Amino acid sequence: MDGRAAAAAQAPASAMPGGPAENDAMDWPVRFPAEMTAGTISVRPYASADAAELFSSLRDERAWEHIPRAIPADAASLDESIRLRLADGSRMTFTIRQGGQVVGMTSVLLDPRDPAGAEVGGTQLDPGVWGTGVNAAVKRLLFGVIFRHGADWIQLRTDERNGRSAAAIRKLGATDLGVHQDHRVRRDGTRRRSRIFRLNRTQWDGP
Repeated sequence: MDGRAAAAAQAPASAMPGGPAENDAMDWPVRFPAEMTAGTISVRPYASADAAELFSSLRDERAWEHIPRAIPADAASLDESIRLRLADGSRMTFTIRQGGQVVGMTSVLLDPRDPAGAEVGGTQLDPGVWGTGVNAAVKRLLFGVIFRHGADWIQLRTDERNGRSAAAIRKLGATDLGVHQDHRVRRDGTRRRSRIFRLNRTQWDGP
């Protein structure tokens, strides 16, 4: 997330009950490098020029199975959707590449009501790279930068129906905080319930 893809958070970074956070706020916007790399994997701030390749990488409907919003009809619609969510400055979105080819995107979100940490979410990957380690490598790149900017914790969430995603999050070392009601409505009209995870700074074993 280079420059800062700002955006209206799809959901609060904190889904936990209770009043405002008492801990010090982390730095926001996070000053991410223009490019973060791990082997052949590259993570850069989203740019509209990425839209066509990104749309192509997500053409398999499995990439949208647990995403509550409508599937974009074309690259222009995808770009518009991303830009709308960046508009309020509470979100930064990144394009993920492997071997120079776009394979997906992910985002970092801040909830101003709970600014001691951030949420990493909105991750969508080409099913062709599922289970290959791309997701874990991307998350670790983001986690390291976020913790270096003063976050006490990082939150992740997934639809309660998405067991594959939940398993991947557990492998990152995050603590499962259970299932909580979400404000999102699935495309089938049901109200989503999300499984929430948190990784505290003390649990982080990276740089």
